[in-house]
Amino acid sequence: MRLIAIILIAVVVIAAIMLPQLFFIVDENKVAIVTRFGQIKSEIQSPGLNIKTPFVDQVTYYEKRLLIFDAPPDSLLTKDKKRLIIDVYARGSITSPRTFRERLGDEQRAVDRAVDILSSELRREIASHNQSEIITTQRDAMMANVQNAVSPKLKEFGITVTDVRIKRADFPAEIADSVYARMQAERKRKADKERAEGAEVDAQVRANADRNATIILANSRRDSDIIRGCGEAEATRVFAAALEQDGKGRGHHGLRVLLALHPFLPPPGPVLRIPIRPGWKTHRSGDLGGQCEGLAAHRRRPHLREVA
Repeated sequence: MRLIAIILIAVVVIAAIMLPQLFFIVDENKVAIVTRFGQIKSEIQSPGLNIKTPFVDQVTYYEKRLLIFDAPPDSLLTKDKKRLIIDVYARGSITSPRTFRERLGDEQRAVDRAVDILSSELRREIASHNQSEIITTQRDAMMANVQNAVSPKLKEFGITVTDVRIKRADFPAEIADSVYARMQAERKRKADKERAEGAEVDAQVRANADRNATIILANSRRDSDIIRGCGEAEATRVFAAALEQDGKGRGHHGLRVLLALHPFLPPPGPVLRIPIRPGWKTHRSGDLGGQCEGLAAHRRRPHLREVA
């Protein structure tokens, strides 16, 4: 009984040691290379359970997913002899594990080599474009050219490049201040232009308003003078008609007196009061005949010229 237990324990220990050496699992996001004494025996790209020779074969796993080749920011010279700080990266995947194993060995070496190639091709592409083109219009075309140049070189290492992108393109620190100053000056020039145009429109509107106001006042004065003249003409006509009705001309002198007193009379409707003496009466300003007679009598008596 004890022997059976010892045998079972030995079998379990041997199985625990042998099974990991005999079987290995490949995940769906990995590829595997089986080597024997440093020589590649097989490559496995499909996921699942696989068998290898215990203690002799070694399994190396590589990423099947996209790898990021991130180049450090670098100061590059453009075609118009200006510098830009360019930060670029590329994405690619291992499509030939055997070639990758033979040429590079591990993923860190692959990243270093890919970054060197990417930086070299980017420097060459930047040197063939002007600074303004890189910043504004030609960025996508430039990245396509860099990808086309990098892909064949990385293909030799079993890597397929799927994308190349610029993360940022900035001015060097020594010229950034001058660039920002020029931008501010340009914005200030546009703002001053807008203010000047607004002031011009304001002056035109104010001039038109003043001109219209002057015309309106002149027309009003003209109309008031015409109305006043018409009123005076009508008053003269009425007075003349009153004189014509008086055949003997008895009211002529009184009319002249009334016209002389006209500026000192109160508004229409008041009562003209003359000191009461024998033969005098109170007359309203609307009674022209009576006023003329009263004024004529008042003039014949100089001692009665007080008017209340």
